[in-house]
Amino acid sequence: MSSIEVKSVSIPKILDNLFIGEWLTPEFQRDFVWTTSQIISLINSIIDAKPIGMATLWQQEEKSDLPLEHISVNDFIYDKSKSGPRYFGDNDHRPGRYYAILDGKQRSTAIAMAFGGLKAEHGNYRYSGGYFINADYDDVQDRIQYLNKAEIDRRGLNTLTAYVQNALFPIALKKFDRLVQHFFEFISAIDNDQNYPEGRAASKAEKDRRKEIVQAAYEGINNTLLAVYIVPKEETLGEICDIFEVLNTTGTKVTTVDLIHSSIYAETMNESSQIHIRDEIDLLSELDGLQGWSTSSFRPELIAQNVAAIQIALDRKHTPRQVAGRREARINSIKSSDLLAISSLSWRDFFLNREFVASCFSDFQTVTSGGRFSLSQCPYPATLNVYLALRWHLEFDRPPDAHWTQTHLNRIFRAFFWRNTFSRRYDQGFLTRVSVDIGEFKKFLLKTRAKSDDQIWVSEAEDFLGTLPLMSPLTVIQEEVRNAITDGNIRGALRSGSLLLLHSRAQKDIVDPTQDISNITSAHELHHIYPRRWCRDNALGVNVTSLSESNYLTNWVESSSNLIPMSTKSNKLWDTMEPSTAISLLKISTSDQIDQLKRYFVDEGCLSLLKGGAMNAGDFLRARAKLIEAEILRLMRV
Repeated sequence: MSSIEVKSVSIPKILDNLFIGEWLTPEFQRDFVWTTSQIISLINSIIDAKPIGMATLWQQEEKSDLPLEHISVNDFIYDKSKSGPRYFGDNDHRPGRYYAILDGKQRSTAIAMAFGGLKAEHGNYRYSGGYFINADYDDVQDRIQYLNKAEIDRRGLNTLTAYVQNALFPIALKKFDRLVQHFFEFISAIDNDQNYPEGRAASKAEKDRRKEIVQAAYEGINNTLLAVYIVPKEETLGEICDIFEVLNTTGTKVTTVDLIHSSIYAETMNESSQIHIRDEIDLLSELDGLQGWSTSSFRPELIAQNVAAIQIALDRKHTPRQVAGRREARINSIKSSDLLAISSLSWRDFFLNREFVASCFSDFQTVTSGGRFSLSQCPYPATLNVYLALRWHLEFDRPPDAHWTQTHLNRIFRAFFWRNTFSRRYDQGFLTRVSVDIGEFKKFLLKTRAKSDDQIWVSEAEDFLGTLPLMSPLTVIQEEVRNAITDGNIRGALRSGSLLLLHSRAQKDIVDPTQDISNITSAHELHHIYPRRWCRDNALGVNVTSLSESNYLTNWVESSSNLIPMSTKSNKLWDTMEPSTAISLLKISTSDQIDQLKRYFVDEGCLSLLKGGAMNAGDFLRARAKLIEAEILRLMRV
């Protein structure tokens, strides 16, 4: 293999390379899949001038046969009246020299979105908002805020005065080569009293603090470099495939749990029972309630967060470990630095009470959704920390004057879980917000003097949930629920929330009711009621708005209103048949089958629409969406 050139590239230069098409992405690369929180993590790393990884490029000939395109996000393209890619720059333009991004598309796209202003123009699409420096942050986790298009428009965040009054400054550069001017304009505006409401200008100290935050952001962006490996154009596609193999099998990430495991093992190695945290995490998965939740190979940090959250909730707690580089030993959040401070005594208590932990995991699932679901199916798994910590506090640390019970907690937490999901409160800053929520719940529950069904307590609980920071009003939440249920283009926690009841209600197969599909890790998948291929072929006439994935803003085909739990075998039998045909040929008519359909939000009215044939597709999807929406809204009430 020819020699590989290694160079470092600044953020403005990355933006320029992507915009003019010097860096292009092969069409075989996967779509952009990063979440808002991942993009914010990258922005924070850049602002702190921390390493941001590397990109691997493949130099191309002037007329390359490799299908290449500018990076993009999905959007509604008005001149084509359908969904499509919104490119960063002119996709038809190719400079004299250009490169294919072999590794680093996700990172490059995130940089273009955060610092280059790449976004969807239509507000119904993901990635239609922008990223702002929050110059009023108290916790560094909230230093960067993502606001969607509707929120930006509502606040009028498009002028210097609005930026200053909200202490929110857009990161996206209007001109990539004017980084200094971009941030100097904000710093000057902060000092100008005319940008504040009359008589309400910030104090000099506050202005200085805000300027320092903006200045620090500029310095971080200015000093950050991306390592770039350039593969020469002489390499063949076969040799490029070998490079992909290396990229996918090397550089195993060292996790916080690995560091905790090593330190706790060293601390307990001379004791009669050493603590092997990774092994203990895997053993937890054998317990009922923890299946699909506890494994050292997939998000093991959740278990460490559990232990930290418990310590936050306890009145009588173990002394934390001293972490190198910190002034005091403390656990005030579920951040990595606090996880490292968990003592061996806390870990030992947790694993000794594994049966209780398993029961809390099980109750968390059934309380919130009436059934079981897995970690990967859960919107904001961090909410589990709040429930587990409060259950542990109630079981092992109950104050003598406490009158609240598990029933109180179950009722208020269920409503919190669903409201929190569709308010998107944990999109960012959840590592500190969890500890705040635990504290707020404790204070409220400690005041409880009534039965859980007492209407005065219920009213107080409803009011309490409405006062939590960033919790949206129920009218706003209802709109988010409706959009998530009806639009398969929506992703992230809203998507998970719209599907959760379908997963947790999975019990028996609708084609073969003798088949148990309740195992959350293997027994069922969500399949299309109106099959994808059938929809593509029948998106005509009255069905065009309901069955087309690309011509209209709402993607009903991939929405939860068109999905149902079913075994893989039954889905193959259903295949591409229109539902009325499938119901007839597969003889879905027994009382067991009808009961399962009702369980999966297909009531008698919906079933009648299905049996009525293809022309009822839109009516069925809308009717079923209303049933799912009504149940989610019911669960949001204390």
